[in-house]
Amino acid sequence: MRLPGLLSLSLLALAPAVPARAQTPPPRSATPDESWSEPGEPARPQDEPAEETPVPVQPPPEAESWEAFPGASDPVPSPPPLPPPRAPPPLPSEPAPGRRVKPPRPPRPPPPPQAPNRYGLYGGRSLGSGHAGVGMELGFPFVSARGVYGVLEHLDLGLGVDTVYGLMTELRASARFTLLDSDNVSLALVVDGGHAFFLRPPDTEDKGARYLSGRRDWNVAPGLVASFQGDSPRAWRPYLDVRTLMAFDMDPIQKDPLGGIPPAWKLDASVLVRLGAEFPVGEKTSYAVSLGGDFRSRSTDAEFMPTLSVGVVSTLF
Repeated sequence: MRLPGLLSLSLLALAPAVPARAQTPPPRSATPDESWSEPGEPARPQDEPAEETPVPVQPPPEAESWEAFPGASDPVPSPPPLPPPRAPPPLPSEPAPGRRVKPPRPPRPPPPPQAPNRYGLYGGRSLGSGHAGVGMELGFPFVSARGVYGVLEHLDLGLGVDTVYGLMTELRASARFTLLDSDNVSLALVVDGGHAFFLRPPDTEDKGARYLSGRRDWNVAPGLVASFQGDSPRAWRPYLDVRTLMAFDMDPIQKDPLGGIPPAWKLDASVLVRLGAEFPVGEKTSYAVSLGGDFRSRSTDAEFMPTLSVGVVSTLF
């Protein structure tokens, strides 16, 4: 048959390959067997594989974060969103044709510094050599007007008139000599006096001009005036004026029938106190206000007579 023949041919073909496979040497180990060189140690099996060092497993990056542990705080909130950008300012519209556009006004220059006003008629500081001033007061019991001229640096001379609304008119001369003049405080010696003319004779007058004014035919009033002014160019000037009025009656009368013949003249004294201030309103002009009283010694006059006046003063040059 054909099948046994084919089997025989196959066996003959595989026969030479079997001895060649038997002669193939076994594979060598990477590590030489040296157990034979050291007596007393058991032989190490060649087929046992070498121990491999375990490779550490790296945790995922998320596991190393501190937020993976229990009790971790909440994540930091994200910053608020930025505000939307502002719209650019609108462009100036073009003027309509034929319409006139006014140019912008230039900035105003700063005002010039104020000129100081430091001289008056009722304080302790004199006007100075070559300077003149005038003033007027209206009040009770007097209406007054006066003019002052600086003859020396610390000496002023003046003329004036006082009237009790026409019931009495007195022409008066005055002098003011500055004793102390600093930046803020001034002190002066003042004196004024004159001759008074009364509308009615003394024997027909009852609480008239003599009673209200405290003056007689001739009157002299020396005293002291102290004033103060701040550093501002227009600071107001308060002052205190204290004087002694000496009234000379050249025609005294005797109202008591048994009083005898009256003397040829009689002297009476009074203390005059004025507290006032000058309020500068310009370089040369000031308002003046005065309040005070007269303390009198004559029995026929009032023991105390209040006085009040308001006015204006100005330096001419």
